[in-house]
Amino acid sequence: MSTSNTPTSFSQLPVAGVGRRLAALVYDALIIMGLLMVYGFVAMLAASAVVGLNCQPDQMDYNPCVSGPLFQLGAVAVIAGYFVWSWRAAGQTIGMRAWRLLLANPEGVQLSWRQCALRALTAPVSLACLGLGYFWAWTRADRASWHDLASDSEVRLLPKKK
Repeated sequence: MSTSNTPTSFSQLPVAGVGRRLAALVYDALIIMGLLMVYGFVAMLAASAVVGLNCQPDQMDYNPCVSGPLFQLGAVAVIAGYFVWSWRAAGQTIGMRAWRLLLANPEGVQLSWRQCALRALTAPVSLACLGLGYFWAWTRADRASWHDLASDSEVRLLPKKK
């Protein structure tokens, strides 16, 4: 049952604003913190099983246990994996779901793995430049951020469920 006010296609949904997108990112940051805790625990277990832990808890020095390029690369992979998997599987992260945001290409089709990877590479740059990549959306009629432009994607606001 569709009324005349109900959007029938992705292109008819309103474009998501910067505030909503940043709020969803805060929700996702909470999820990421939990994932990184699990990753750190698993990484410490693996390190202790393979090479033994060289931590010095009496000196409060845990760097040998949870530092180094391999550990950091794994942390980046966990973060990127969360976003890429969520975008590819459902077009939404948990934070986007909470704020009723949907990610797709301009035709409303699910993003490809390549588009998700481009978005995951560009979004941190958007944030690292003091959020300029996000706030760029205010200067454009289509409200596209840097990572939207790089990945040829759009974030739309879903209607409230009745």
